Amino acid sequence: MSKPRIAIVHYSSPPVIGGVEFVLEAHAREMLKHGYEVKVIAGRGERFHKKIPVVIIPEADSLSKTNKRINAELEKDIVSAKFHRATEKIYRKLTQGLKNVDLTIIHNVLTMHFNLPFTAASEKYIRKHPKKRFIVWCHDATFNDPVYKKKTKNKYPWNMISKPIPKVRYVAISKERQRQLSHLFKVNPKKITVVPDGIDHRSFLDLNEKALEVFKRFNLLNQDLVMLLPTRMVKRKNLELAIEITKELNKRLGSALIITGPPDPHNIDSMRYYRSLKNLRDKSRMKRKVIFLYEEGIKVGYSMLKSLYLLCDMLLFPSTQEGFGIPLLESGLANLPVACANIPSLKEVGEKDVHYLDLKKSPRELASGIIKYYRRQPTIPMFKKVLRNYTWESIFTQRIEPLLKK
Repeated sequence: MSKPRIAIVHYSSPPVIGGVEFVLEAHAREMLKHGYEVKVIAGRGERFHKKIPVVIIPEADSLSKTNKRINAELEKDIVSAKFHRATEKIYRKLTQGLKNVDLTIIHNVLTMHFNLPFTAASEKYIRKHPKKRFIVWCHDATFNDPVYKKKTKNKYPWNMISKPIPKVRYVAISKERQRQLSHLFKVNPKKITVVPDGIDHRSFLDLNEKALEVFKRFNLLNQDLVMLLPTRMVKRKNLELAIEITKELNKRLGSALIITGPPDPHNIDSMRYYRSLKNLRDKSRMKRKVIFLYEEGIKVGYSMLKSLYLLCDMLLFPSTQEGFGIPLLESGLANLPVACANIPSLKEVGEKDVHYLDLKKSPRELASGIIKYYRRQPTIPMFKKVLRNYTWESIFTQRIEPLLKK
């Protein structure tokens, strides 16, 4: 089955700054990334991607001079010839713009009053093309605002934004919007699909692509606790204890450990230690849970290391000896909780702000302490929830793409 050709319609598109414009751009980019042919039709804006055409219909701009005059008339309940001329002009251009489109996604235009000739033209196009598919994406609705309660919902052209169009799928951006829209339309809330807005975690956190690839390859976004151990493979770093702690943690919650550094290829003891760690991991059946980046052929530079600090949930640092402990400072800057050995140099840096591992205790006891510490961290659950459910990538694959295929 071939993928539908898609058009996204709104009053404006980037570089115009606004919440809906950000969403529109994110949707278009995700569609393109997943192999869909997509274009944008708007009243104002510019091309923001070389492979995403932007068709501008100036009359569809909510801030155009003509529309402002029409709005002034509508405020006095005057539906003049000016309104009908604008509607027909937009309809003709919309028809041309949507000529080779299978699925049209219309943002806000059919629930808001900002350009009612545009609304009328869109509604007419939908009625005239019953074989095409349409999704109305509702960020807001005029009649949810108390300011507009006095407007007559059943009077043209206001009635167009107070009732649903038959055979059109409606999408709301939250359960609250779904509830409001179902009340306005007098329909069962289940008839309105909820698709939340998202966030571009890559650009927001300035994330390194290699770090993201590691998280994707090992399904780390679906682990409850991802720990970072940024170190070379030296015996005093006590990496075998970190592996054993990870094994114990997995008996109670999904956990993973990323070890960043390589062994010293010129040091026989270092290479021997690395092989023993691999054997310990493999015998423990933890190959997907304890990740040696060296084994994956990944050299960790500063950019990737910074991203790992931002993406992981905790620093695990069980060294038996340290002169100072720079990873504690790096964790502090990244707001990353720390579980480290209770040795003097680390206690000097961490003071009362980290969780200490008593190296005399068993891996099981240490894992129990880490779990208690983990559960006291209020930001970790929210962070995990955003990465799992609210990145544009996850929203597209989980929520949006199924709508495109129906």
